[in-house]
Amino acid sequence: DSVVAARGAGIRVVMITGDYLLTAIAIAKNVNILQPSDDVETSAMDCANLRPDGEYLRPEEMDMITRSTRVFARAKPEDKLEIVKSIQRQGQVAAMTGDGVNDAPALNQADIGVAMGIQGTEVAKGAADMVLTDDNFCSIVNAVEKGRSIYAGIQKFVAFIMSVHIAEVMQIFICIVVGIPVMRTPLQILFLILVTDLPPSIALGMEPGEAHILKMRPRPKEEPIVLMWMWLAMIMNGAVLTVVVVAVYLISLINYCDGEVLQSNIYLLDSYEVRLSKAQTVAFISLVWSENIRAYISRSFTNPMWHDIFGNKHMQKAIVMAQVCLYVAVLTPYLSDRILGLRGLEIGPFGWALAVVGPVGCFILSESCKIISAYQAKKHQDSLAMADAPPAAAPIKVAGVKKDAKMGAPVKPARRGWFQCCMGGIF
Repeated sequence: DSVVAARGAGIRVVMITGDYLLTAIAIAKNVNILQPSDDVETSAMDCANLRPDGEYLRPEEMDMITRSTRVFARAKPEDKLEIVKSIQRQGQVAAMTGDGVNDAPALNQADIGVAMGIQGTEVAKGAADMVLTDDNFCSIVNAVEKGRSIYAGIQKFVAFIMSVHIAEVMQIFICIVVGIPVMRTPLQILFLILVTDLPPSIALGMEPGEAHILKMRPRPKEEPIVLMWMWLAMIMNGAVLTVVVVAVYLISLINYCDGEVLQSNIYLLDSYEVRLSKAQTVAFISLVWSENIRAYISRSFTNPMWHDIFGNKHMQKAIVMAQVCLYVAVLTPYLSDRILGLRGLEIGPFGWALAVVGPVGCFILSESCKIISAYQAKKHQDSLAMADAPPAAAPIKVAGVKKDAKMGAPVKPARRGWFQCCMGGIF
């Protein structure tokens, strides 16, 4: 099952063994490296065909063979090394597992050398990049899944923190440009960053992997952490937060400042500091609630917010902490009015009800934006699948090779995202 899962994850499992060809084919079929529909004439071969006259085939001929063959029998140590080099020439990432002294050169050459922790020799362990403590191939697949989950968590962390910070900057910028009072003080900004922004973003970094994460295509080595469609999602969600919170703030100013919204007019009102503080409080509460909703939405670029909403226990703790800190900040006398400039006790039922408009609007608009993000994510996965597809081939004759081979267009180096796993033995 782990080999099937690896194949679904874009990992092409290749068996390199010293056994005879028929034995190797039987083992490969038993562990699903070879499927019933595979033609053993093209998917398995004796390594003697790699060196028909005592010398190895030319690199382009070798690459044709390793591109499609999944079982190499009667392999010598130098055969394993040449196979790994061939895979790397095609721009693919090669992971080599092994346990013996003879596996050391290939383990050292591979992008990821994996030595067996139980049966492996000290030479193999020394040549490898990592040691598999339980000698179980399932652990490699689990590690790939965990690595992808961590990587996706970093992307979600960046997407969330950037979108809310874009929104906070744009809100202040709009206030200054339009001439309305700035909606929050420097101390309130620090409170937002440290108390309501940071905990949910950390929780996103610990987000469990999505169920389909092993079905996604491997990313190319040169691909940036944040893709262009993710930047677009950040900008769209930042714009959503900006629109809903600015709208709440403008309505608050109209309500508490006798219909005035411009700073020059508000400063002429009696007790304008108190009036302005009430409007800022409503906008502050609405922003915190909206960012908490945004944190839940950021748990997936494609799935709706309600999908497995309680799947991340760290997110629940972060949101509860943010809510507790919010109510302490806006409802505690002296701390709220004298230090933070917030008046949660004075905004009345209208202010609290108006603050709800922000998270509701954020939920509706951000989920609508996710439709665009899901479409772009699918297009990105489709483009990776097309890049991984074998090129159009024309039959050729390779001297000394006992089976038919095909050669396609040359593969550009370091462009493909496939992860080749060469098994030095079956465990």
